Amino acid sequence: MTSTRTRPARPRPARSSAARSSTARNGGNRNRASRDTVVDLGERRARRSRSGATVSTKRWWILVGCLALMVAGSVAKLAQVQLGSAAQLAARGAGDRTFSQTIPAVRGSILDRDGVDLAVTVPEASVAISRRALTVAGLDDPERLTAVAAAVAGPLGLTERRVAATLRRADSDDDHVEIVSGIPVSAAEEARLALAEENLQGIMGIDVAQRRVHPSGDSIRAVVGHLDVDGRPTEMGGIEKTFDAELSGVDGIRVAERSRQGGTIVGSERLQQAAVPGDDVELTIDRVLQAEAEGILAAGVARSGAAGGIAIIGRPATGELLAVAGMEHDDESEEVRPSTSPLAFASSYQAGSVFKLVTAAAAYEHGVVDDTSEFVVPWQLDVTDRNFQDHHQHATERMNVDRIVADSSNVGTIKIGQLVGAERLEQALHDFGFGARTEVGHPAESSGLLPDAAEWTEPDLAAASIGTFQSATTVQLWAAYNVIANRGTYVAPRLVSAVVAPDGSRRPVEAPASRQVVSELSAARVDRALRAVVEGGTAEGLGIPGFTLAAKTGTGRMPSPVRVVPTDDYIWPDRSYHYVTTFAAYFPADRPQVSITVLLFDTPQGSSGAATAGPVFSELARLSIRELGVAPTVAVAPSEDLIRSAPAVTPADDDGGATSSESTDQPAG
Repeated sequence: MTSTRTRPARPRPARSSAARSSTARNGGNRNRASRDTVVDLGERRARRSRSGATVSTKRWWILVGCLALMVAGSVAKLAQVQLGSAAQLAARGAGDRTFSQTIPAVRGSILDRDGVDLAVTVPEASVAISRRALTVAGLDDPERLTAVAAAVAGPLGLTERRVAATLRRADSDDDHVEIVSGIPVSAAEEARLALAEENLQGIMGIDVAQRRVHPSGDSIRAVVGHLDVDGRPTEMGGIEKTFDAELSGVDGIRVAERSRQGGTIVGSERLQQAAVPGDDVELTIDRVLQAEAEGILAAGVARSGAAGGIAIIGRPATGELLAVAGMEHDDESEEVRPSTSPLAFASSYQAGSVFKLVTAAAAYEHGVVDDTSEFVVPWQLDVTDRNFQDHHQHATERMNVDRIVADSSNVGTIKIGQLVGAERLEQALHDFGFGARTEVGHPAESSGLLPDAAEWTEPDLAAASIGTFQSATTVQLWAAYNVIANRGTYVAPRLVSAVVAPDGSRRPVEAPASRQVVSELSAARVDRALRAVVEGGTAEGLGIPGFTLAAKTGTGRMPSPVRVVPTDDYIWPDRSYHYVTTFAAYFPADRPQVSITVLLFDTPQGSSGAATAGPVFSELARLSIRELGVAPTVAVAPSEDLIRSAPAVTPADDDGGATSSESTDQPAG
């Protein structure tokens, strides 16, 4: 059974009548407050509604203002683009089609000693007309084009018909119609003036290029040098290369506008920087003497059957080279022409007996011989395993130094060389300028070949004494003989005398320092021996009436280009020897004014310096006397002709090494 319990009711406190009355009053106040609250909320909502409308209106005006500002900015920017930046945009557009052109500086000229051009730059013009400019001006109808052609045809050396046809064939918007090229600038300017007279300015453009011209043709060109198609010196640049910095000048700059077709808009060119022309370079060369020397040498090459020849004429006291000729036989044309190579500087040869000058000078200088020295000279001599011979068989003789040099005795010279010794002979050869480039300044110059004495064998010393061991260039030989002419002083060869600025100011090129090689006494003794060569030695008969002459002949074998005989490098494929023949001399011997060296190469067997190079020397000596005004120093009989047109009679004898019996030694190399 479940029992249920009942919670008793909580008693409530009794309220008095006052309390009830108070409660009734308070209840009335709450009702009024509720009504007042309802009224306040409505007004607040109304106020909020009115306030929200005000805020929305302000926001709208702010938005409108912002939009107005944006529109105003856009309009202002558009106005700036259309109005304020028009010039800038135009400049930018022009800049897109503007380009710069190099204005080549006019290259300086290369001059002879008298200021005559040997190489000169000639400006050449090309002329173009803007067909587009004619079209814009309404001048592109056939009649007007013919009028334009008529105005320029004459000055440009063209027919009116040709110019008119060129213009008619061009597109109407072509800014660059080439009319002619390679004409004188003066002709182009004359055509421009002709158009101006017809009130047709601004339709023609002139482009100037440069061309290197050699007024003397190929004469001396190998010495002057060559330029490539861009006007830069080649490997055979010669003086053009050595003095390129002085000759080049400074390029200018021209600005122009490019047409839609890629050409230059005629009339748009403007100069930004003017070109500065290059300096001229003045050589020591005498152009007349050079041309005459080349002719004489060419005849000598042809007459002797040589492959080519070299001749140098100059002043021994100053080292000035007045003529440097190099000629070669052209197998195709059978003519002898100026060589494209500077043979006098670039090619070296075993020149033979002309080197005996150094052996004699060294012997005197070192005191191993004097004026009384004599040698027992057989016609041949064995030096270890090699045999050396004189040019002809003779009985054993006693010879002094003068006689040995005059007769060009190989055996006698070898005996002198053995007294000098390898080291002293090598040093003497160096002192005379062999084995090193001269200071002439030609970029193609060779130093020749002079091995170190430490490597010489006894046969090498013998061969060096007679000039069949070492090799030398012709300009080295020429300078070596000047040592004796200058009383023992070496004077370096000179090819350039001055640099001349565009304003005419002349800047001399400093001459290299001279040096004493041997004493005046030693030089005088060698000079006496060289005079004996002409008076009764291998050059007898080659003297010049009215002038004392000091000379030496020489002959050397040329190594074969291919080895034919294993034991002899000098036998050529035709089973013979080929020779280098030389004649070196200065005159008047008592006060030398002219020094001449002649070398012929690849002459046939049996050739000698006296018989082949000697006659060439005689003609060159007479040429020099006439052109340079050299006065005679010796009285002559009335019957003797001071300047003979025909070469003197030459002997048929050898000079100490012209025949195959000269020696059987085989020089190294």
